[in-house]
Amino acid sequence: MLAAQLFFLISLLFVIRLEQSRGKDVSLEAEKRRGGNEVITSSPVLATEVDQDISFGYKGSRLRQEDFPPRIVEHPSDLIVSKGEPATLNCKAEGRPTPTVEWYKDGERVETDRDNPRSHRMLLPSGSLFFLRIVHGRRSKPDDGSYVCVARNYLGQAISHNASLEVASKCRCSFFPPLVVLILTSFVRTRCPKIVL
Repeated sequence: MLAAQLFFLISLLFVIRLEQSRGKDVSLEAEKRRGGNEVITSSPVLATEVDQDISFGYKGSRLRQEDFPPRIVEHPSDLIVSKGEPATLNCKAEGRPTPTVEWYKDGERVETDRDNPRSHRMLLPSGSLFFLRIVHGRRSKPDDGSYVCVARNYLGQAISHNASLEVASKCRCSFFPPLVVLILTSFVRTRCPKIVL
């Protein structure tokens, strides 16, 4: 109850200062009522006048009591994916107004289909990052690395945990001679050359 009263008083003082900065006449009266409660009264203010002036640098934004900063409710997980296969790094954020989500790989902003329609990375409406195919090679920038998603609205930002995306390499092993006989207590060491496709 005390917190609600304090919030009301701070909000009212904010409106009063806003009105004073506009040059309007604002009068305050403090009067005692039953139980010793103070009541602060002021000249009536239209809510639309206040809403239009509080933008904090974001076009069309209005500070409302129900607005809250973003928070990540689903963090991305580490992935190991084969080259050329699809993959999804999940990220879900809450906030009011609904936050925008961006992805960063190794500290650099990730280009998605919203930046370049030909991109193989898509930013889904949920905030997840979908790869049509995992790229790993010399001709293009590889997809493997450390990713974070960042959710933003006019009240702040939230950053997810790091998630690593690794490209699985295919390995072809061959044993010579074709038949190897081992004693149960012995060890064998084989070589498997790494072949990057």
